[in-house]
Amino acid sequence: LSEPVYIPRLGVFWDFGSLHQHPDPPNGVLRTEEQNALFKQGLGCLGTLYSHQYTRVLRLTSFPDGHKAEDQAEGTNVAKYFDRGWCYTEQSWAGLTKAGHLSLDLGKMRAGKEYDYISLVDDCTQDGGRRPPLLPSAFAAELEKKSFTNGKDDKPLVKRLYEAAFEEQFGKATELDYAYLGWGDAEAAQLAEVLASGAAPRLETLELPYNKIGDAGCRALAAALGRKWVATRLSRVDLCGNSIRDGGAKALAAALAHGGACPSLRQLYLDYNCIGDKGAEALAAALGKEGAAPRLEELYLYGNQIGDEGGKALAAALKEGAAPSLKTLWVDNKEQPELVAVCEERGINLY
Repeated sequence: LSEPVYIPRLGVFWDFGSLHQHPDPPNGVLRTEEQNALFKQGLGCLGTLYSHQYTRVLRLTSFPDGHKAEDQAEGTNVAKYFDRGWCYTEQSWAGLTKAGHLSLDLGKMRAGKEYDYISLVDDCTQDGGRRPPLLPSAFAAELEKKSFTNGKDDKPLVKRLYEAAFEEQFGKATELDYAYLGWGDAEAAQLAEVLASGAAPRLETLELPYNKIGDAGCRALAAALGRKWVATRLSRVDLCGNSIRDGGAKALAAALAHGGACPSLRQLYLDYNCIGDKGAEALAAALGKEGAAPRLEELYLYGNQIGDEGGKALAAALKEGAAPSLKTLWVDNKEQPELVAVCEERGINLY
């Protein structure tokens, strides 16, 4: 934020302080009519403000060092951040389609550490610092466990506002960037529920590299993306640098094998996982199915555990015409004779 070259104009919205509040309700001093109108107008825009793809959300989820809840002045709201209805809602808005580095949990900062931008993002997005999006129904169920400190039941209003923001942001999203967030299988499954609902009909790019997603999470994602009409525009899927093994690769293969699943897929990144020969054989068999990944141009499989048998399976499938649009293949065993021969024959770049 200190670089005017990149951010020449900066606006700040500071939660409670940026909306007109009643000055002194116990003594009957309330908002004016004009202030009330502005308050209602601002309330209706909150979902867009927190969830918009270009806003940065900084969440102070715990008291700063040297400040304890028990030491605060009488009347101060000291309820835990994640127990508060509005705080939970704002966090959930910020966790919809926004890129991972644009919603930071400042409560993850470590005492005594000096931060630059990169280290701040690293610490403030890990270990639950950035949570995956929730379907409106799941959000509503979780909201029932939260409290609102104004003495009113804001839950019906908040549910409507969340659903509106969810539909607005996912309805127009073309890219979802959830890279480097430390997400595992549970988070991947939660995201898969959203995708399976058909909430993102315009989605073209799904970025999940360098998380901790294993076979279970990969199965959930594959099941979602394998549903017809869910990901018709999806052209790039990046699962590089996770913990996917043969089971996850087989699930992805099964999804691709169904004609109509991800028909626009052009780039598939599975590099730096733990996929072995069985997973490679499953992918090869799937790509050999009629109508499977007809537009796939780039397949990244290096940095796995694919040996000679996996390489032969890929070569045999390519020999039979699998992945008719393939232009680039990245593998570790790039000198495998059968692969070299078929790639030369088809004009595929082998790296």
